[in-house]
Amino acid sequence: MNALQLNPCFNAKEFLQQYWQKRPVLLPGFIPEFSDAISAEELAGLACEEFIESRLITQPESGHWQLHNGPFSESDFTALPNSNWTILVQAVDQWLGEVADIKTLFDFIPSWRVEDIMVSYATPGGGVGPHFDYYDVFLLQGLGKRRWQLGPRCNSEAQLKAGSELGILQNFEPAEEFQLSPGDALYIPPRFAHWGTAESDSLCYSIGFRAPSIAEMIEGFSDFLIKEQDPALRYEDNKLSPKHRKGQIELSSLEPSFHMLTERLNDKQKFVNWFGCYTSQPKYPELVAPLEAELSSSDFAHLVNAGVHLQRNPSSRFAFIESQNDLKTYCFVDGSMVTFPLESIESIALICSDTELSSTEVTKLCQQPIISELLRQLLNQGSLLLPE
Repeated sequence: MNALQLNPCFNAKEFLQQYWQKRPVLLPGFIPEFSDAISAEELAGLACEEFIESRLITQPESGHWQLHNGPFSESDFTALPNSNWTILVQAVDQWLGEVADIKTLFDFIPSWRVEDIMVSYATPGGGVGPHFDYYDVFLLQGLGKRRWQLGPRCNSEAQLKAGSELGILQNFEPAEEFQLSPGDALYIPPRFAHWGTAESDSLCYSIGFRAPSIAEMIEGFSDFLIKEQDPALRYEDNKLSPKHRKGQIELSSLEPSFHMLTERLNDKQKFVNWFGCYTSQPKYPELVAPLEAELSSSDFAHLVNAGVHLQRNPSSRFAFIESQNDLKTYCFVDGSMVTFPLESIESIALICSDTELSSTEVTKLCQQPIISELLRQLLNQGSLLLPE
């Protein structure tokens, strides 16, 4: 695979101002001379693995899309016709470094926002039907050509075809149409209807961006708060009056409980802490495995002195928050938080930004004892890896 570089004509600032979460845009030649990071055969092989999420979507002569969930067998693919089907494999970046490298091109968007890279292979006529997503996505074309039709922005009340597990729109009226060739990309903001159809055997890399819903945030933040609540704090009505009607809930009696609830939900610092932990939770936590033999401080110091470089586990998520209010840096890795003084911000930013730390960078970072200890802990828990 050639070294990945964005088209020098791409203006990140202009893109963010004019298009990001606003309207779709075609990005021709987004990656010039793009070479596929995976072959159709390799993708099919991943779809046969038990622990990898995959789907096969077929469109028989009846015209109705049918969904089949993996894992698949080789015979499942050999039995397929020459057209009108597509295989989709989720989070291929977790398994192939060449695919993960594509994410480095999107550093104009905070890295914690990237969810994963789904790769699809489609035969002529193959696709998943007209639909919309609740997240931003860049559709990067690899092998072959694919035609994309774009419709209006939808909402949660958009009518979907009954009985479909694919969320196919009942009514789809395309307003724009684009044909993508290798290296082209199409950016689609949340909720815009779109429909891709392969015009030849083709590969597409879908770079999706995570955006938790309000419902998910309410549930997650509430669960976070529940763990620290004193069980002795309960509903109280110590100002009851004998003058009440049987079965009536007096609104005034709810005030103390409502105040306690809103006071806890209105704690911004706790929300910040929770959000960092939530968004840094790995998609596949089982792939972040601790070292069999934990490294002691002296063991780690020996590695540093020997010039070790460290790699981020492809399944791990790193993020940080710079807080001027309390002069602290909050570091989030794989769902956990560690707090550092604000002067450590550049070191934490480096650790959270790079997928690989060179031996020079490791040596420099370890001049700070608290950062050295952080690296040791991340190595022991499997968030950082030793080179193979």
